[in-house]
This record gives sequence, structure tokens and C-alpha cells, in this order.
Amino acid sequence: MNDRISAPNVYLYAFQLYHDSQGSDHPLWQQCEQILAKFTYSYEKLTPHLVFPTHSHRYCTDLLSDSSLPFNTRNPLIEGFAQPRQIQDSYAVCLNIGCREDGTANNLDVSFIENFNPNQALLISGDDNFLGQTLIVTAWLTEPNLPDNLDSLKPLADKCRDSLFSGDSPPSFYRSGKLFGSPIFEYGSLTDVPHYQHLFVWLLGDKQTDADFNTCQQEIFNLLFHRHKIIKAFQDSRQIYQELDAEYRTIEKNMEVLQQQFAQDTVLSSSQLQELQEQLKQLFCKSVTYTRLLRKLADFDNTIAINLYNYSEILQKICVMIESDKEELSILNSFSIKNAPQMRSQIAGDLGYFRHGTSLIEQAIASIRGIVEIEQARNDRAQQIELRNSETAEKNRDDRIESKVQAIGVGIAAGAICASSGTDKLFETLEQNHVPAPLILWHPFVFSFLLSGAIALLAAGITGWRTKPKK
Repeated sequence: MNDRISAPNVYLYAFQLYHDSQGSDHPLWQQCEQILAKFTYSYEKLTPHLVFPTHSHRYCTDLLSDSSLPFNTRNPLIEGFAQPRQIQDSYAVCLNIGCREDGTANNLDVSFIENFNPNQALLISGDDNFLGQTLIVTAWLTEPNLPDNLDSLKPLADKCRDSLFSGDSPPSFYRSGKLFGSPIFEYGSLTDVPHYQHLFVWLLGDKQTDADFNTCQQEIFNLLFHRHKIIKAFQDSRQIYQELDAEYRTIEKNMEVLQQQFAQDTVLSSSQLQELQEQLKQLFCKSVTYTRLLRKLADFDNTIAINLYNYSEILQKICVMIESDKEELSILNSFSIKNAPQMRSQIAGDLGYFRHGTSLIEQAIASIRGIVEIEQARNDRAQQIELRNSETAEKNRDDRIESKVQAIGVGIAAGAICASSGTDKLFETLEQNHVPAPLILWHPFVFSFLLSGAIALLAAGITGWRTKPKK
């Protein structure tokens, strides 16, 4: 086994949602221009040749009239092409940089691959709309390396990877297998989030492999698109998971505080009641936010399901095109039968767990609302009792005043009647009957006044006693 290869090539497949940034100013095309500028002295720019559909309902549309734009590089052994496309809601590009298969690049040292990625030019750093990229290194095996045992070829594949990522941290080995009859090695673990890098090193040993690859290039392009859509949806779901987890912990903490508060306070003051009403408003807002996050998590699961279906359909199409079965595509098929279902299972578990948070919020809202209503009813009842007592006291006061007024009125009336009903005759009668002093010694007016006053007081006292309000 030696470190020699023939006609190495690298294929860059990159994908990015276009959203509001459509047309030639899209960041993906600017990245392509920067990559091409590093390989050529003077080159024909890609963006002036792009033709964007105005209203396209096609699954995939080539954005160049000639499908691809070829270019030459500073190294006479290296050439390439750019193939931009619009796939559904995204822009995509395939950049090929490598050596011709005309015998001019045979028996090269594996370190030659460094020329394909100077200063890590092929590693695109995109924004949140960037779905991801896959690098595929192809190289023909030389005669000493033709025994295609996977274990014996892995060191050579590792050196191809290291040469491509010279000066940077390369992705770790993930798995190996055969694709179209030739050994292929996959690098980059899906657990390496958010620094996931995906690489295939494909060591060609059969001309039929090259023929099948050329036949299925468009399908592999589309296959990788759906793969990255699935991975991007899962990565975004992890961010939603973090937000939901933080919200869930906050809700649990609030519930503990409420339970402690209810356990300590049998009767809530008006300020505590007002505080509960504010907490009720906050829980309503949290309920809206929490439900929105749950819906987004479910949307990501739906995105994975749709793209997984498309991925499987394209795999089946490739099998028909090369007249093979999915066992021959095991390294591609394992993503659809193992990785993507695991992602969906993880999201399903998250949804099942966090949906309890919705019930928790609903219970909290119902509990607080019930307590607020009970306390308000209790306060209203206390206010009604206080008001009723106040009204009773005021009525009693009015009754007492009325009783006094009636007594005084009756007394005055009785005194007046007495004074006008013949006290003079009474005085004369007492005097004629020789009533002893001191009654007859008084002046008749004084006698009449005193007698009227006495009768008035007696009448007022009797009236006041009879009309006195009961407690």
C-alpha cells in the first residue's frame, strides 16, 4: 500500500434557503465568486450568467443555460466547473475542482489534494439560512492499491481527508462501505453540532463506478439537498429544545413559589390578590410563548418527515437507474433507515415531555383563577357585611333621633294641653278646699307652669320608653 492516487477531484455541494434574498446578490453566489477567485488568475464570473425563474413550480431548475460553467485554474493539471441550481425553496451549487482523467494526472502523491482547498477556501461559513455542505473527494486507485479491502484502504482515505483539511481540524471518521462497487469512507458525525462537516472519500477502482456516478449526479445532488434539510431542521430543533427547557424550568419554579405561598397564607390581602392577578397575566403570556415553541418543534419534525420521504424516493430512483437494490447503496441508505428516524424519535420524545408543561400552565392558570375568585368573593362578602352593619348603625341612629323627637313633641303637646286645660280652676279648687301650703302659696302662673312641665316630662318619658328602638 502506498500514498499514490490518480486523477483526484473534489466536489463541493452547498445549499442555502433563499427567502428574501433572491437573485444574484444571494450570499451563496458571493461565496462561489470568492472560491473561484482563489483558483484562477482571471475568470468569467458566475453571477452574470445566472438566469432566475420568475414563477417556477418545478422541483429543480438549472440557473445556467448550459447547465454548468467550466473554468481553468492556475495549475495546468486542475480545472473545474460550477453548476448552480434552484431546488424548491433553496439555492444550491455544485463546484468541481480536480484533475482530468486523460492520464496527465496519474500516480500523484496524496498530498496533491491540498491544491483543491487552499486556505480552507471550500469551507463555506453561512448564516442561519445556510443548510450545509458536503465535500466528496474522488480518486482513482493505483495498481498497488487495487485490493479494495476497506480496512487496508482506510489509511489512504484518512490521508486524503487530512490533505484536503490541511491546517484545519478534519472531521472524524464515521463509517465506510461501498458505493457503485467502489470503497467509500464517510467523515463527520451528526453529533458534532454546531460544527458539523460532511465529507466522503471515494476511492475508485472500477470504471463502472465512474459511469454510474456520472449517470446519477443529478440525483446525488438532490439527495444531499434533502439530507442537509433534515440535518438543519434537527439542529434548529435543538435550539427550540433549549428554549422550551428554560421555559419549563421557569414554570416549575413559579409553581413551587405559588404552592409555598398558598400553604402559608390562609387569607390573602388585597396586595397579594393583586400580585396573583399579575401572575395570572404573566402565565397567559408564557402560555402563548410556550405553545408557539411547541408548534415550532412539531414543524421541524414535519420538515424532517417530508424530506425523509423525498430522500427515500430519490434513493429508490437511483436503484432503478443503476439496476441495483438499496443494499448496494447502504452508506447512503443508512441515513434514511437509522439517522433520520433517530432524529424524529428524539423530537417525538421532546414533544411528549414538554407537552406536560402545557398542562402545568393550564393547571396553574385554573388554580390561580379559582383562588382569585374565592378571595374576591370573600372580600366582597366582608365588604357587604361591613356595609350592612354600617347601614344598620345609621338606621339605629336615625331611629333614636326620631324617638327623641317624638318624645319631645309629645311632651310639649302634653304640657301645652295641660297648660290650656284649666290649671287656674284647679288652683282655685285647691285654694277653696284649703289645701296646705306650699302649693297654694305659689302664684297661679308658677303653679300652672310647673304642672305643665311635669306633665310634659312625664309624657316625653313614657313616649321615649315606648318608642325606643330595639337592638
